[in-house]
Amino acid sequence: MDKHYWAFLNLQQPLYWKGFCSKDRNEGIYDVEHIVSKHGYILDFHMFSDLEINLKIEIAEKNLAPLFHELSLVLDLQDTGTAFPETDLERSLFINITFTKSTGELKIEVPSIPG
Repeated sequence: MDKHYWAFLNLQQPLYWKGFCSKDRNEGIYDVEHIVSKHGYILDFHMFSDLEINLKIEIAEKNLAPLFHELSLVLDLQDTGTAFPETDLERSLFINITFTKSTGELKIEVPSIPG
């Protein structure tokens, strides 16, 4: 059998965007989450202390341009050189966001357990 059939193979290469946020980390994450939820779906995220967050987003290609425009109001997005086709094809988009007011020393308060 010369040809292989992969059931969920997405031949489209994922997109990578880089942004910088000058807002407070929690406020910036809330704003980005709100914007992304209007255009696509956040599938996964990874926090790197309070310095950065990486989002994996699934989005239709026709929603890339509006997403980029709205995120540009919250983030300083680097020009990606991404073409914005008007198709319904689903794409994976990775956005790496760096918080400029971060310290690199994320501390999470854990309440004491009574008893």
